[in-house]
Order: sequence, then structure tokens, then C-alpha cells
Amino acid sequence: MASKRLRLHFTGIVQGVGFRPHIYRLATDIGLSGFVCNQPDGVRVEIEGPENDLHLFVAKVGTSLPAPAVVKTFTRTEIDLSPNGEGKTFQIRESPVTGVKALTIGADLATCPACLAEMNDPGDRRFGYPFINCTDCGPRLTIVRDLPYDRRRTAMAPFTLCRECLLEYNDPASRRFHAEATACPQCGPQLILCNSKGEKLAEATALALTRELLKKGKIIALKGLGGFHLAVAADNHEAVIRLRRRKNRACKPLAIMVKDLATAEKLAHINQSEKALLLSPARPIVLLAKNSTTGDSHRLSAAVAPKIKHYGIMLPYTPLHHLLFAEGIEALVMTSANFSDEPICIDNHAARQRLEKIADCFLLHNRDILVRLDDSVAMVVNRQTRLLRRSRGYVPQSLTITPQSSRILALGGQMKSSLCLTADDRALFSPHIGDLETPEARDFLHENINLLKKIANCEPDIIACDLHPGYYSTSVAEKLSAKTLIKVQHHHAHIVSCMADNRLSGPVLGLVMDGTGYGTDGRIWGGEFLAAEEKSFTRLGQLTYFPLPGGELAIREPWRCGLSLLQQADPDAWLKKARSLKFVPQSLSDRQLSLIMQQSINNPLTSSLGRFFDGVAAILGFSQKITYEGQAAIELEALAAAYRDHNPQPPTELLPWTISDELQADGSSYCQLSLLPMVEKIAALSLSGNSGPALAALFHDSLIFALMTTAKNLCRRHNLDRIVLSGGCFQNRLLLQGCEQYFANSDKSITVFSHRQVPTNDGGLALGQALIAAHSKDFKHEQ
Repeated sequence: MASKRLRLHFTGIVQGVGFRPHIYRLATDIGLSGFVCNQPDGVRVEIEGPENDLHLFVAKVGTSLPAPAVVKTFTRTEIDLSPNGEGKTFQIRESPVTGVKALTIGADLATCPACLAEMNDPGDRRFGYPFINCTDCGPRLTIVRDLPYDRRRTAMAPFTLCRECLLEYNDPASRRFHAEATACPQCGPQLILCNSKGEKLAEATALALTRELLKKGKIIALKGLGGFHLAVAADNHEAVIRLRRRKNRACKPLAIMVKDLATAEKLAHINQSEKALLLSPARPIVLLAKNSTTGDSHRLSAAVAPKIKHYGIMLPYTPLHHLLFAEGIEALVMTSANFSDEPICIDNHAARQRLEKIADCFLLHNRDILVRLDDSVAMVVNRQTRLLRRSRGYVPQSLTITPQSSRILALGGQMKSSLCLTADDRALFSPHIGDLETPEARDFLHENINLLKKIANCEPDIIACDLHPGYYSTSVAEKLSAKTLIKVQHHHAHIVSCMADNRLSGPVLGLVMDGTGYGTDGRIWGGEFLAAEEKSFTRLGQLTYFPLPGGELAIREPWRCGLSLLQQADPDAWLKKARSLKFVPQSLSDRQLSLIMQQSINNPLTSSLGRFFDGVAAILGFSQKITYEGQAAIELEALAAAYRDHNPQPPTELLPWTISDELQADGSSYCQLSLLPMVEKIAALSLSGNSGPALAALFHDSLIFALMTTAKNLCRRHNLDRIVLSGGCFQNRLLLQGCEQYFANSDKSITVFSHRQVPTNDGGLALGQALIAAHSKDFKHEQ
């Protein structure tokens, strides 16, 4: 049979995932000639041989991909036979330096079972080696300097392969065939343990000494995959308290890494979906319900996650992590190595400077981290994975969107910052940045702008940002050079982000419940009912405005929100009730409290459900200052969930609420949902002796009913049949579960959608901004 030659082109996640070795093995097994190479826009294959063999090759390529690989597009072109005659040889060739880059690099992957087996085998030459990896696992984005993904363009470039590693690298039968990060103890990165002054303590015995220090309660700054962690024994209460004090992290839950799944199951209740998520190659931190029956016997410090119902648990995802869990160590606090609002440390010298007053010792290595990546955070609600922080293990995997002609860079918001760049039919996400309150975090924002442009190899045509004039991301957007700048209303972006997450288009009713978003009327929105599509939105209703005495101070001091709600609910007796409930500072006189409520300056109006949660939490006893975002609401949810665990029956009577319709100039009606009657009733029930947990549960039940009844009425009125839930308040499991399941046994004509792959908090804003900007030609909004 006559020979033919085909040129094949693959795009997607096809670099750094063993795709070229996969092509090589298929071609050589079938007896075809040609070559494969990485290109800036994907992988190119030229293959030559009998027509039947070529058909077999193409069929097998699509049915036996390496586990991490994802083929997005595949093109096939018949070309002239090779004039030089390549015989039966097939080669992996060097990649070209230039070309148009595509969004192809894979995410960093947890250590695979085969590498773990070798690492734990005393007879293997990589026994105990903390940087073992292969084409199925290990670093990807965190070591990339440029694309295409070849060793010379990564942090592994300084490490010349030894003879044995080079043989594996060139052996098609090896898992390390063209594994760019491959190394061994003779030719690869090495560990070193230093004290806080930078003085070397150990090299060959660095790992063993680190274990001993952890057992003694020392705080270790550990250089990992995407940055440094601060590690301490999770069962050593004094050590955990010391870490909190040094890091200035009084109450915010600390993530823990445990030895294995069996250890995790001692600490938490884990269902099958959560187990699969824990064991996935992405290895995120998973929020899991504490196992109260065995938690005490396991002696985990109560300071790890105080006053909440869940632990944030992850399993080891690097060889170094696995090696730490030996000789009796089962659980370690593993929190990001930084001060509040600063990005995670990645450089050895900078880490020693920034962390010298926190860490007792530093476990370092000499492989550079080129891309900063925090751990991802996820939870499972209604059997669905919900990403709350999209970073390591998921970035830079892209999301498929409706094809568009413009290249758009969206800068997100001020809190939980993350960027998004859209090109063609893909949305590329940046690593998690965090809150843009410090110079270091703002520098990290600029790092990520450059990273996205480098990976995509493009300059954006359009910049999108939040409507808020005071956000740092807005000021950056105004200075970037682009043809067009589009400012997007915060809650509209939330809805469109969730729509994209669920592949929706056309009009929906969006329920956006969060803490803060700049409204088109200049007020603080946060409890919104919007009819929306990508190009427009109409505000159909809202939670009734209430004042925020002290402005941003009310976010840090929930008693101010509680006092404002009481005043709005009961103008005649609010002060007396506040004193009786004992949630306002005793140091403030009645006159001072009255002046605070009467001030006309720094007393903005808000419709925020997040601030409403804070106020209810204060009324029910949360009187301290906030030490981390959402603390009062998170602890209120924990009270409610604990009560529901022991009292699963729904309440016989809900708290009251009201809906009022205002007639607009165009004849339409505008909905105001007032939850103030709930506040008055909660205060009365609390004063009459009802328990805080019972009232917290009743508040959640009543809130769900009020929100979804209002949503149902608006759907009927405006001929809508899809409800989209978005905003930080839907990180609350009880609220999300209740709203999602509200119509399950009643009205099948309405479908409820929520976030999955994209965070429901402000970490998902940039995607919505980008897609709205793509429709900006016809953009409008109505209020």
C-alpha cells in the first residue's frame, strides 16, 4: 500500500503532560516515521506510512490520552512525502522558539502512585528523593519561564541531567520520557535547613531534622510547589497559638495537611464526593465537617479552626510533603507563609527576610518557583464540587466560553482578587491574588497581568474592571494601554460569571448576595434581584437599605450593624433592647450610641445581606471585632448547622418578613424585601430566653424562604424560569443548599443554578467582567 504523510496539530492541555511521549510510543508501536514537537500554539505531528496505519494511529491518539492531557482542537492535513526519506524512524524534536502562543500549559499535579512507590522503595535510586516526578505528576506552571514547555524554558534549566536520568528521558518505554522536570539525587534540586538567621543547620539530614523540630513544636517555613508554607504540629496547642500570635492571625481557620485519607477520616466526616476531591490530582484544601466523635481522641488543637464546624484539610501533593509524614507525624498546620493581605513568599532570600520573626527554621531548596500559586480551596454541596479559591491544581486550566473576536483582560475587584483573559473560545484565569490592600499584593497583581499576557502571547484589545472608583484594580485599568476600557457593575459581573460557569445565555433572574458592591445609584449594593443577560441588566428588587454607622468601621465591628438593624426595626425601643441584649460596648454611653446612629457623615446606606448577617450575629452574641473577612457570618452559620445536626426537623413557624412593590415612572413595579421584621422577632425571642443556636438556625430557614419566595414572584412577573445564585454569601452551605433545593419538591418549572468551577465570591468577578465587556457594544443597564 502506498505511503502518505499527514500533518496533525493539537491544542489544549498538551504540553507538560506526557503528550509527546504518548505520540512517540504510538507511532513507533505502529511502525510510522516522522516527528512530534511542541509549538507555541500546541503540538505539531508529522507522520508518514501506509494509509491504514495512519488511520489506526489517528484513532488511537484520541482514545488513549495521558490522564492530565485535554485536547481542545485537532486538525489533520495531508502533505507531501518527506523528500529525504525518514525511513521507519520517529523523533521528538526540539521546539521552535517563535510563534503564536496558545493557552496550553497544564496545571501542577500531585505526586502519582508510581512515583510514590519508587520514592518509598529502598532499592530505587530515587528512594527518599523529595523532588521525584514524571510525565504524570509534578510541577508545571510553577516552573515555567516561557512557552513552549521545554526544560530549557523552565526552572529546571540549571540542572543538567545525569547519565541515568538522560537515558530515561530518551527512553520511550520510561514514564520520564521527555519529562521536563525529571531529576534524581545526583543531578536535581536539593534541600537545606537553615535557622532564622540564615545559618545552615543540615543538608543530607535536613528532612529528618525538620521532623524532629516539628515534633518539638517549632514553626518551619517550608518551600513547597507554588510558595512557602508555615508548618507546625497540629496537635501541639501551644505551637499553634504561637504561630497565630507571630503571624497576627487571631481566629481565622488554619489549613491542615494530613498523612493520608485514613487520618482525614479520623478528623472529619467525608462522603464519596469529598473523598474523590481530596484524592484528585489537583489536591485542593477541602472544607470538611469536623468529626466530633473522634476529634478529641486525635488531640488536634482547638486553635486550628475555632468556633466553626469545618476543617480545611488537604492531602500531601509533593514528594516532600509525603516524606514529612513519617515517624509519628500525622497532621500539620500548613498555612500560607505571609502576613495578612500579603502574597505567599516564593524566593529563599525574601522568605528569610519577611518570615524571620515568624519561623524558627527554614526548609529550603534550590529549584526556583517562577509562578506564585496558593493552595486552591473547595467544598462539596449537594454532591457538587464548589471552588472557593481557584489556584494551584486548576490554574491555568481554561474554561470554554462562547467564541468572541476581542481579546479581553478583566481585573476583577478589590477583595479575593483574580484576573481573567479571554481569547477566542477560552477564558484563562490567573492564580489567586487576594486582597489588594498592600503594596506586595498590588505588585502581585501586576505579575499576574504579565503572566496572562505571556501565556496567551497577546495584548488585550479591551480592559474590563469594576465600576467602583476606589478600587486599586480600577485605577490600574485606567492606566493600562488598550483600545477600550469597560467598567462593569459588580453584581452584574457576578451573575454573568455564574452564567458562564453553567454555559447559560439569555435572560436569567440573578440573586446576588454579598458584602459590598458599588451600585449605579452610588450606594452600597449587596442584596440584589437582577434580571440579567450578558449585555444588560435591570434591577427588579433589593433588600431594603439600612445605614452602616461608621462606614467601613461597621464591617470590622458587627455590633454597629446590629444596632442599625435594631433601630430600623424598632425606632422607639432599639437602644433599650441593645442594652438588654448586651452586644454593644459597655464603654459607650446611651448618648454616644445615639450620636453614632444620628451622624450624617460616614453613615452610608446598604442593601448588603453580608452586613445583615453581621448584624444578626451581633444581636445573637457576636460582639467582638472581626479579625478576618466574614467571621461573624461564618460563626453564625456554624451555630445554625450545629443546631440542625441535632434538630433536623424544620421549624413549625418562620420569622416574619415583608415584600412591598413600588410603582416606577414607566409603570413597572420595583420590589423591596424587608428582613427587618426578622430582626425585631429575633431580638424578642432572644430576650425571652431562646438559645442562640436555635435562633441562628431559624434565621437561616426564614431567610431562605424569604429570598426564594421573592425570587419566585419575580420570575412569574417577568416571565423568567432560571435563577442564578452568586456572591460571597453563597459560600454559606446552609444558604446555598436551601436555595438550590427550594423548588425541588414544588415548582419544577424554575431551575436554580450556582457556581462550580468558578468561585461564587469576588474571585469569580473577572470572568463576568470579561464576558460583559465582550457584549459592550450594546451594553446598557436600567434601574
